Order: sequence, then structure tokens, then C-alpha cells
Amino acid sequence: MDRIRTRVLSIICCLALAGCVKPVDCNAVSGLNVGTSTIQDASALLGQPSSRNLGDGGTSILRWDATTHVYTGGGSSTVIQLTFGKDGKLLDKSCKTTITPPLVREPAA
Repeated sequence: MDRIRTRVLSIICCLALAGCVKPVDCNAVSGLNVGTSTIQDASALLGQPSSRNLGDGGTSILRWDATTHVYTGGGSSTVIQLTFGKDGKLLDKSCKTTITPPLVREPAA
């Protein structure tokens, strides 16, 4: 019974904390088109990037990161990475979400 309560409490905590962070949504990337979308389009859609780096051949690599953690060790991480050419047009886009389940300790026997 304690195991069930722990899991339910963990889920409730995850849901509560998820509302505290502005999400980085992989679905938003679908609104950006390779070859036509610009850095300004991406910033308008996603806000300011978490990081901006120069790549090979004068490309710009922009990343948006969002991570949530819960007390029990679980959480989620979403990373959007967009690569723009020298002309400021989108060359490549990717988004990855990783979910880590909360740690649940079994009671000692």
C-alpha cells in the first residue's frame, strides 16, 4: 500500500511541477520550414534560445532547453536544436524529449 501511495504522490508532484516551467514544445518546431524560416521566425515562435553557437561554414546553431526535476529524482528534458545558414534560413531542425521516471525505493525487509 505504501508503494502505491509513493507512486501516486510522485505523479502528483510531477504534474504540479510541470505547470511551473514554460514548456519547450516539440510540436512548435513543425511551424518552422527548412529553407524558408528565419532566425527571427524561430525566436518569435520559441522565445530567446538557451544557447547560440557558430557551426561550420558560418552556420548558426540555436538551442532551446527545458528541464523539470522532481524531488524523487525523475523529470523530463526537452531540447530543440535549429541550424541556420549564413543567409539566416533554416537548414535543419531537431527536437528530443527524454523522460526519467521518479526513483521508487522498496521498503527494507
